[in-house]
Amino acid sequence: MREVTDVRASFVATVAASTIAMAIVLAPGTASADATCISAYEQTQTLRKDGKPVAAKAQAAICARESCPALLTKDCTKWLAELEAVIPSVVLDPRTPAGALRTDVRVKLDGAALGEKIDGKAMSLEPGSHTFVFEADGAAPTERTIVVRDGEKNKKVTVTLAPARGGENGDAKPVADRPIPLGVWIFGGASVLALATSAAFAIDGLGKKSDLDQCKPHCAAGDIDAMSTSFTLADVALGAGVMAGAAAVYLFLTRPTAEAPAVARANDPATNARVRPVPFAAPLPGGGALGITARF
Repeated sequence: MREVTDVRASFVATVAASTIAMAIVLAPGTASADATCISAYEQTQTLRKDGKPVAAKAQAAICARESCPALLTKDCTKWLAELEAVIPSVVLDPRTPAGALRTDVRVKLDGAALGEKIDGKAMSLEPGSHTFVFEADGAAPTERTIVVRDGEKNKKVTVTLAPARGGENGDAKPVADRPIPLGVWIFGGASVLALATSAAFAIDGLGKKSDLDQCKPHCAAGDIDAMSTSFTLADVALGAGVMAGAAAVYLFLTRPTAEAPAVARANDPATNARVRPVPFAAPLPGGGALGITARF
C-alpha cells in the first residue's frame, strides 16, 4: 500500500506541475515564457521525489530567478529553503599520524576527482552511501565509506594518512629486516656446549696420559682404557660441535629478508617489544647445561 501511495503522490505532483506549467504558457502575455524555467520547475519536483535534494536544489535555483514567471518563482523559492534544510553536508578532515591537519590532499568522491586541496568548507552530498579516497604525497591512499542522512549537517570525515612505504616524506628507503631464526640460536648454543665438552674431555685425557707416562711400561689396562675413552669422547664432542656450528652459520647466512618501512618499524610497539632469544651455556660437574633465555 505504501508503494501505491508513493506512486499516486508522485503522479499527482507531476500532474500538478504540468498543469501549472501549461497555465503559464496559455496565460495572456506569457506565451513566450522561458521553457528552461518550466523544465527546471518540473525537474525540481521529480528529483525531490527521487531523493536527490542536491540536484533538485540546482533546478529550483533556476526556476527561482526573477526572469522566470512569478507563479514559478514563488514555489521554487519556497522549495529552495526546504531543500537546504534537508541536504546533508560533510567536512573533510585528513590528518597526519601526529594529528596535524593536511590540506595538500587530493580527494575522489565515488570515483570522481573533487580537487587538489582541502579548504575546510562543508560539502553538500546526496543522502546515502558515499566513498572517499584521500591521496597525498608521501602517504598511502586511504579509502573511507560513510552514510549521510537527510538533514545531517557538517558531518566530519576524519582519516589518518599513514606513511607510504619508505616513510612519511617518501625520502627514507625501506629497511631490510632479516630476523635471526631460532635455529641459529639452538645450533649455535649446541656448538658452544659441544666444543666446551670436547675441551673438558681432552684436558681430562691429557691429565690421564701424563699419569700413564710415569708408570710405563707397567700401567694398568683400566687406566689406559680410561685415557682412550676421554680422548674418544673429546673427538665425538668436537665433531658434534663443528657440525652444529656449521648448521648455525648456514641458517644465519640463508635467513630470508623482509623489507619494512623504517618509520613503521620505529613506531611499532610490537616490533620494538619483539622477543629476542639468547642462548646460554654453563659447565656443570660431569657435563654442562644448554638453554635459551628471552629478552623483551
